[in-house]
Amino acid sequence: MKNYLRFSRITSAASSRVLLKIVILLITSLALFSKALALEPPSAQAPVANAADSQWIRPQKPGDPLIWGRRDGIVFGLPSAGGLLGPRGLIRVGVISPKTGKPELLNYIAIEPVILGPGTRFSRMAFSELEPSRMDPGSRGKRLWVDPGTSAPSDSYRGELHTFPNHDGPIQRLSIQIDVERFTANNAHVYLIASIDSDHPDELRLAVHQYDDSPALEELTVTATMGNYERLRQLWLKGRIVNSHDLYGTYTADAFVEHENYPLDEMLQNADGDAIALCTSDETAPSEVPVIGAEHWRYRLPKLTQYWRVPAHDIQPDLRVRVNGRRVYWASHNPLPGGAAFENFEVRQRYLPGQVFIFGVTSKAPWQFDPPIPYLSPSHP
Repeated sequence: MKNYLRFSRITSAASSRVLLKIVILLITSLALFSKALALEPPSAQAPVANAADSQWIRPQKPGDPLIWGRRDGIVFGLPSAGGLLGPRGLIRVGVISPKTGKPELLNYIAIEPVILGPGTRFSRMAFSELEPSRMDPGSRGKRLWVDPGTSAPSDSYRGELHTFPNHDGPIQRLSIQIDVERFTANNAHVYLIASIDSDHPDELRLAVHQYDDSPALEELTVTATMGNYERLRQLWLKGRIVNSHDLYGTYTADAFVEHENYPLDEMLQNADGDAIALCTSDETAPSEVPVIGAEHWRYRLPKLTQYWRVPAHDIQPDLRVRVNGRRVYWASHNPLPGGAAFENFEVRQRYLPGQVFIFGVTSKAPWQFDPPIPYLSPSHP
């Protein structure tokens, strides 16, 4: 009995020491794990990554609609099943509808390369939405695409999301390379890098490039082609507003009607030296205006300001704004309510590889921009 009690005490003491060691080991392991987790970069911590990614819209798997953008700003897309509707050869641009919570089309952006050489500008240019496709015989409009991510580890169709340090907090940039089928009219072979920054969610950055096998370019223009949808009639310049009624009020035919370009010294510029051209509707509530005979053209979004911004470091001396107008909707004889509006709205300048054109969409009136744009006020001009 004594030996049994002695054995029990020894066993109990040994067990206590083992249990103590286990507790110490667990505490140490938890401390080290917490320290290691704290030292991980934010992108490696799932809750932080998910929170940062919450505003981004991207395809989640191959075959999803090709739509990218921000829930708090602009969205853009390419022709795809389930995507934003429209003709081939055009980048779709829109916003999230306040009524449906889904991406809603606002405008299209076409690609128009102009090669160097003799002859008129028009004779040396090509139009992405008008040319027949060689890659898809029988189709009109050049093919636009992103890497489909067909290899197992590739998800480039989702775009690349990078984080950059900034004194006001990190900035995320979503970037997608958009390839363009080689043009037939001038043999130009180009591509775009489309991107959105989290600190400018209302803006789509388009960096333009040519491939090495392309003829030399004079210009590589990206143009907003559907201003008639919101019935954009006011072009905001330095010290004045140009109204489509004043330019095209006497025009009665159904074709495009052209006017002169507006050079850099007539454009607005912000405090950073960026050149800006803004377009707005002259209607208080465009969505409330009925469209007779063409219900599908009825505008369905709030009144928005659409604009082009060219960063100061990308400005060339020949930068200019160009608009043209129509009094009827595209491919129809249905007149726009209220008269002619701007259909194409673009900035043009001499091509340099990688130069950036920024297309913006905001619910702010031009004089409400932050920081304010000089020369603009509610009583502008």
